[in-house]
Amino acid sequence: MSAYEFYLNKGFTPQTRTTSISGAGTIAVWSPATSTRVAITDMTISNILAGTIAFYWGNLAGDKIAEFVLSGSANVTPAIGGWEGTAYDRVLFAKLVASATDGVRVNLTGFELS
Repeated sequence: MSAYEFYLNKGFTPQTRTTSISGAGTIAVWSPATSTRVAITDMTISNILAGTIAFYWGNLAGDKIAEFVLSGSANVTPAIGGWEGTAYDRVLFAKLVASATDGVRVNLTGFELS
């Protein structure tokens, strides 16, 4: 059973988030509702520039989940299985280090758990 099917069978409603990031920097890619935590079950990163993108729970001082190297003009669809946040009200951030400013699109599918 996939992580997506697991949360769906538990009665949670699937949600999606799409965020575009232009240039290097850090941006929130999933801000949960109050008193919930996030479980990410699928991800696609569409990019037209080369660089790296890292994902963090709640802050940039630690809690790095993953980092991916992006080649120019490619889509990245990592087999993440599932990322479940353990703390409530923690935002998922993406930090992009890139060599151009045309942008990267992050598409997430997941659930907000109460």
